Amino acid sequence: MPEQKQYKRIVPSYIKDFKCIGGKCEDTCCAGWSIEVDAGTYDKYKKVEHAELKNRFSQDIVDCKQKATKACAAQIKLKDNRCAFLSQDGWCDIYSGLGESYLSHTCGLYPRTLNRIHNTMEYSMTFSCPEAARQILLQEKPITFSLSEKLFNESTISADVDLNIENPKEWQDYFFIIRDKAIGLLQNRNFYLEERLTHVEGLMLGITELALKGKTKQIPGFVQKYTGENFTGEREVDAGILIERMYFLQQDMELPSERYAECLDQVLEGLGLTKETATLQQAYKTYLKGERSCYKDFLEQKGHILENYLVNYIYERCIPLDGATPIESYEWMLLYYTLIKVHLIGMGLATPVGRKVIKEEQAIKLIQSFTKTYDHNDGYLSYFTD
Repeated sequence: MPEQKQYKRIVPSYIKDFKCIGGKCEDTCCAGWSIEVDAGTYDKYKKVEHAELKNRFSQDIVDCKQKATKACAAQIKLKDNRCAFLSQDGWCDIYSGLGESYLSHTCGLYPRTLNRIHNTMEYSMTFSCPEAARQILLQEKPITFSLSEKLFNESTISADVDLNIENPKEWQDYFFIIRDKAIGLLQNRNFYLEERLTHVEGLMLGITELALKGKTKQIPGFVQKYTGENFTGEREVDAGILIERMYFLQQDMELPSERYAECLDQVLEGLGLTKETATLQQAYKTYLKGERSCYKDFLEQKGHILENYLVNYIYERCIPLDGATPIESYEWMLLYYTLIKVHLIGMGLATPVGRKVIKEEQAIKLIQSFTKTYDHNDGYLSYFTD
């Protein structure tokens, strides 16, 4: 990245309040993932004089050798599925012994993420960290975005996108106005959340149709005038099929996240699929009842949680640039939303006594562990798309 170039920096309102809670965390980012060490940090580790850590670096960091890159020169070993430098108290021994400047780019950045879109650096956070999930999802006021100074190391960029903003020719060149409109539609609380989703669908469909007809110059005018109020939606994901796939996923695959495995067990229990006599048809009927009861109540009382999920999904993933067309991008988002909806309904129905409700803490646990499971291993998501 050229040092002389000046970038605008955009931050969401939730990011300033995030702080790692270390040993108090219900999950750990140091479990189950490969932990990469960039070349610069790896060189620093080779020169460390700290006797104990010097010895541990030689034992617990593996050189990538022929496959080494600047971003991944080495990897930290996992012990019992945890980073070799994670203490029993849940803190990083490298941080404790040497300070923050000795963390690799990956460890120093997570759970924050960074995208470069044209001349803008966009900061965000991922839901796979429990504390980040709380900071993002529990904001009752709509997420806002503002200009900022540089907040952290910008060496690791997730998305790096150039656009022709000055002389737009493709639909992608109108990214900023498309995304701003989509977020605005999702945050319009005059409508039920799922109505807002259909409004976004209409937006993405209209832009796709203009692009396919070669009428990209008409996109700004369409976006400016579009309200979505007359569009009722054409796309949906078959929840019955998702329930079936979830049932067989539990049977067939070893899940990397204990927290997600607990959620999935609860989902299948709530839908009645833990009984020997249960059928998928009965489970789907149970789901529909839950949609009309506990899920409806949840959206009325805690709808901001899923609104924030969708807004951050759009912002962090640079929607709709992740699809061949805007409507394809929307279809992926709808799949994620419907998967989360099915999970939450099942968990709410698993309430042992009293009124069936979806609790705030259930939503946080589900979205965090779901993200950690599906966003970091394509094999699990493909279970629902093949």
